[in-house]
Amino acid sequence: MNTPPHNPVKNRTHPLLLLAAAAVVLFSLVGTAAIMGWLPSSTGGTANRPLTEADRQALASTLPQDVPQQAPGYAAYPGAPLAPAQQAQQQAYAPAPVQAPAPVAAPVVATPVKESKPTQVAANQRNWCENCGNVESVRTITQRAEGSGLGAAGGAVIGGLLGNQVGGGNGRTLATAAGAIGGAVVGNQVEGNMKATTSYEIRVRLDDGTLRTFRQNSQPQWSSGDRVRIVKGRLRSVA
Repeated sequence: MNTPPHNPVKNRTHPLLLLAAAAVVLFSLVGTAAIMGWLPSSTGGTANRPLTEADRQALASTLPQDVPQQAPGYAAYPGAPLAPAQQAQQQAYAPAPVQAPAPVAAPVVATPVKESKPTQVAANQRNWCENCGNVESVRTITQRAEGSGLGAAGGAVIGGLLGNQVGGGNGRTLATAAGAIGGAVVGNQVEGNMKATTSYEIRVRLDDGTLRTFRQNSQPQWSSGDRVRIVKGRLRSVA
């Protein structure tokens, strides 16, 4: 019996492992080249270039049709201009400028003006005269008359009679004497009051400032403030 020749089986690497190893090596090379700056930058030189109207229209055409309508006053996309109606509405919603309160003026206190009386002064000047003036006061003066002795005598007699009616002996004598003395005093006072005279004192302030005093027995017809005139030493009313 013949034995077939034995061929040893060689271990072969799986193709997927080879691809994975190749990918790792390639990624490492690309990363190293990017870090070292050997690869050109992927950012274009016009990254910050503003969008043109054609760019905006192209961008708008790519947007889905069911995009919700934007709120008034906002652009459909960044950089898009606002419609005139939206601009007007945005201006309408702008807050009104706050006006500063107007300064309040301090109240002016009016100085009271003393009221003058030119009419009265003019009248006084027109009625001024050398012998004229105004009555300042009118006073009543009562002057008791001196007794003639008749009242004292009569009072002594009456007082003695009344004192004699009191008590007896020495007491009666003393009472009679006291009654006579008291009666004389009272009788003298009564006689003086019965014969008293009444006069009137009138003080007048003349137009030149002097003060004159007049006396008369009859009751005057003037009172304080009345205007009078001096005629031959006596007062007369001013018409």
